Amino acid sequence: MASLSLSVTLSASTRSRSKKKTKETKEINICDLERRETSVFCYCNNIQPRNATDANCWIFDRFEVDNPIWGHFTSQLYLEKLTFTVRQDGSITYVPTAVLKQLKNLHSVTFQYASIPELAERSFSNLSSISEINLSRNMIVVLRKFAFENMKNLTMVNLDENRIVEVNRDVFVGLPKLTKLSFNRNNISTLHDKAFKHLSTLLELELNGNQIAVITRDSFHGLRNLQKLDLRNNLLSMIGDRSFIEMPELRELELDQNKIEFISEDALEGMRNLKKLRLSENKLVSLEPDFLAGAPGVSFLNLRDNALRTMTFDNVKPIVTNLYNSNSYFYLDGNKLICDCKLAWIWGLRNETKNKKLRDTLEELTCFLESNNASLRSSQEAGNDQPLGAADRAEEYQAEKPRGGNEEDAYMGDGGEYYEYEEEYEDAASNSNALPKVEVVEGKVGYVRHLFDLKPEELPCPEPSREDLMASEQPSSHRDRARAGSSGSIFSLSSAEALIGSRSTLGLLQLLVVAIFT
Repeated sequence: MASLSLSVTLSASTRSRSKKKTKETKEINICDLERRETSVFCYCNNIQPRNATDANCWIFDRFEVDNPIWGHFTSQLYLEKLTFTVRQDGSITYVPTAVLKQLKNLHSVTFQYASIPELAERSFSNLSSISEINLSRNMIVVLRKFAFENMKNLTMVNLDENRIVEVNRDVFVGLPKLTKLSFNRNNISTLHDKAFKHLSTLLELELNGNQIAVITRDSFHGLRNLQKLDLRNNLLSMIGDRSFIEMPELRELELDQNKIEFISEDALEGMRNLKKLRLSENKLVSLEPDFLAGAPGVSFLNLRDNALRTMTFDNVKPIVTNLYNSNSYFYLDGNKLICDCKLAWIWGLRNETKNKKLRDTLEELTCFLESNNASLRSSQEAGNDQPLGAADRAEEYQAEKPRGGNEEDAYMGDGGEYYEYEEEYEDAASNSNALPKVEVVEGKVGYVRHLFDLKPEELPCPEPSREDLMASEQPSSHRDRARAGSSGSIFSLSSAEALIGSRSTLGLLQLLVVAIFT
């Protein structure tokens, strides 16, 4: 009898311990785990059950989808922000969709340093509370259809620094509040037509640092409210007709650091809201006369570090009055401009803009002036052919801006006349910085000069080109008179165009006199 009683007592005790153990297992708190007992450790802003709102979980080992720890995330049902960071010795290859669906208050989810080669269909689906998803640096290669689907509050998706090679259709579906999508620094070479067709609310699309070589209007089909497009550091070589017409609300277009050699005259058609256009560090040699006609609102234009030989008034005519404003910007330095009368309009812009920074930037512009042009005519008139003979030894007497003065002091007299080249050359032995910089461009010998060290009337005029013959009148100045320029004359945009349109040297000088004294 005693033995039976002891057996019953032990049995009851065992059942009690078993129930207690089961109860304890169900109540494991992910914010209060022992590091030695699990492959994941979560740092939370509150370790009390159901009180944490922010958890940063570090994964130390391979974390399989059937790991029982996933079941214990219900101990913190009110999490609003959840981050998974994978250590070097850890691994996770999937998105725990089922776990995310249990966290009804979750607003932000982040995965970093995971190894997720494929983002499966509906990885993020019907998660109505989530507004931000950060998947940067997870070695993602493939995005399956409907990877992001039916998420009514999602506003931002970050897919930076993965290995994505293409963006297919229907990856993003049913996202009525998505405003920012980022693919920076991936391996994307293909944007499939209409890949973004469901993203009518998107405001920012970032594709910086990829391998995109071709874009068409269908690449951006559906992005009717997009305001900023970042295509910097890709492999684009040309921009064709109406490439951006599907984005009529676009305000910022960034195309820096590509290989663009050609921009169609109608490339920017329909972009009446565009304000900022960045095209620096490309391979542009020339621009179509009216390439800005479709974007008359541009007030920030960056063309730095291309290979432009000229920038005519026709190129900027649609936006020139915008550049008068105090918040306008226009960058043209770092090109290979030729000193001729096609640049005369820049005097007018320098005089009329209210933006001091823009004036200062224009003052630094340099151009290439052939040795037989007007600025060296006193040397040629004296029968001195030294510049041509010196071409073979250009490296020996190239000079930068002289020490202790401005560049103009090195080769202009007190009265503004130019020294003869021979005198400058003879003085080179005592001061190598006293010479202008000599270059050979396309077989022609000349100097690199600061544009505003020259005088407008001394700019040579080449034979009229097709663009010159088609040039129309400039808009009249909004001021009666422009400020005095560095040459000491009053020179406006209208007088600059008169110089450009004239065919003869005599005509140029006559028009200049009219511009100065009227």
